[in-house]
Amino acid sequence: MLNRYRWYRIQLPRGVTDLAEIITDCPLGPGDTYGFSRAEGSTGTQLHRFLWRTKVIVTQFDDAGVPSYQEVASVNFTDFAIIEIDGETFLRIENPGRNIRDLLNALESMVGLGFTSRLLTFEKAKPTTVFESVQVFKLIGLKVVGVVVEEDLVARMEFASKQGMVVEKMSLLQGLRHKVDSANYELVYEGIRGQLAFSSSGTVKISGQLAPRLVHLIEQDLAKLF
Repeated sequence: MLNRYRWYRIQLPRGVTDLAEIITDCPLGPGDTYGFSRAEGSTGTQLHRFLWRTKVIVTQFDDAGVPSYQEVASVNFTDFAIIEIDGETFLRIENPGRNIRDLLNALESMVGLGFTSRLLTFEKAKPTTVFESVQVFKLIGLKVVGVVVEEDLVARMEFASKQGMVVEKMSLLQGLRHKVDSANYELVYEGIRGQLAFSSSGTVKISGQLAPRLVHLIEQDLAKLF
């Protein structure tokens, strides 16, 4: 099963020490626009669930083809975990959608002024502990953008290899300015396999039986990435 993750570094106002307790005291009531509950994550860990109400317009057609419109209320959700590492606080958001800003705004309104958040990206640096703590890893997919082929010619390139690639030895990229957009790795630990894909946008895709261990290892280096 493939899961997507994003990590945010957050800072809380002075005097706020337990964000989890504040969230627990804010369930979604009948008249509330948002609230929180508990959920089980894809790796079996306990998560917080942010719920918010939305309305959808449903169109129906009668036998004559005349449309009618009905407003339907629904509840969406986003799952996240609160991570404490090296004195820093992070949010790990599972399978993020387009409404992460709603979650961050809700947290700010609950804890007050002084709340800040920053998305962690992997454009300039990647976690190293995850690669040092497995027995085998290889780069099996690479996407680069902004490849300056000529003065007025820019290309986007994608590479794939089951055997693994070494970027420094790829002749097609030698001498060309480029930016890594995403990198996909296969990792093996004690015979168990997993796949890990970093994106410059900050989204990390993880799959395979090794997924819980990979998530844990990535988080050991979060404090080094800002």
